[in-house]
Amino acid sequence: MKKDIKTSYGVFVNENGSCGLNLQSFINNTKVLMWSVNGSFKLLISNEPFDRTLGQILFKNAKKRQSNLAIQLHFISLYERAMSGKTFTALEYVEKPVEKWLEISYHPIHNGDEIIGVTCYAHDVSDMKNQIAHLRLIESVVTNATDAIFITEAKTLDSSGPKIVYANNALLKMTGYSQEEVMGKTPDFLMGPKSDRKQLAYLRRCFRRSEACEIEILNYKKDGGEFWIHMAMVPVIDNAGLSSHFIGIGRDVTERLKNIASIKKQNTRLSEIARIQSHEVRGPVARIKGLINLLTNYPHTMDSACTHELLRYLRFSVSEMDDVIKKIIVNTDEIPVVD
Repeated sequence: MKKDIKTSYGVFVNENGSCGLNLQSFINNTKVLMWSVNGSFKLLISNEPFDRTLGQILFKNAKKRQSNLAIQLHFISLYERAMSGKTFTALEYVEKPVEKWLEISYHPIHNGDEIIGVTCYAHDVSDMKNQIAHLRLIESVVTNATDAIFITEAKTLDSSGPKIVYANNALLKMTGYSQEEVMGKTPDFLMGPKSDRKQLAYLRRCFRRSEACEIEILNYKKDGGEFWIHMAMVPVIDNAGLSSHFIGIGRDVTERLKNIASIKKQNTRLSEIARIQSHEVRGPVARIKGLINLLTNYPHTMDSACTHELLRYLRFSVSEMDDVIKKIIVNTDEIPVVD
């Protein structure tokens, strides 16, 4: 009479490697790869998912390619570890017939006190590995971004506002705070005396409504220094269609706003110069032209007293013209240079 052997997961395998038809049908219709080897690492039993993947590498094609043989030797070392009585899980990468990441559990098969083989169960974790790799890539981008990036809760239990749960290095460098000092704070902890309260109120309304928004507001560093930040807030929507978090992206726009202010000041100066040129210059120029016209057209009809008076007016007008030119030069020199 043949004896059935029970594996660690409750799969019954008899001594010649067969099992019940119902159990075989069950294991063939699962996504889990299942197989068992005996003490000589020969295949006892396997299900169809295993035969379509690892079976082609470990048993059917092992003699055809040296790389496959190397893979088989690697698995033998794992079998040996299980044969020593250890139950463990290993993460394995295989390339053929398709690239996969497999999480494989190794379980010794006991026959009384004797270990006579190994049963293995493999789960395809490729999607999970790809997701982890994708998340690490995103994390790297966020961590090394030059813009300040932070994440807040969407809702809070109190009225203080959404708490910050993540802040990248750029935000810490921009504000002078440490990671510990930022965590748990609300975004308005950077506000100060000159911060626009209307912008802050608008930001809070967007939080309550789970709406995206953008603001430019004066913030304060840890040392009290002022800086302007352009902040964009975007809600993160979960599977239920509700906002679970907000992502904030902030860019220091202090220099840009300084340049804008300089340009406005420059435009004001240029407008003043244009006004001087269009109004104040015209008066002296018109008088000088009129006096020169009199001296040119009526030189013989004027006595010395009249000529003297005309020359006096002419000198006055020239002096007035000189003052206007000096005024224009002063205003021009005061125009700020914008890089």
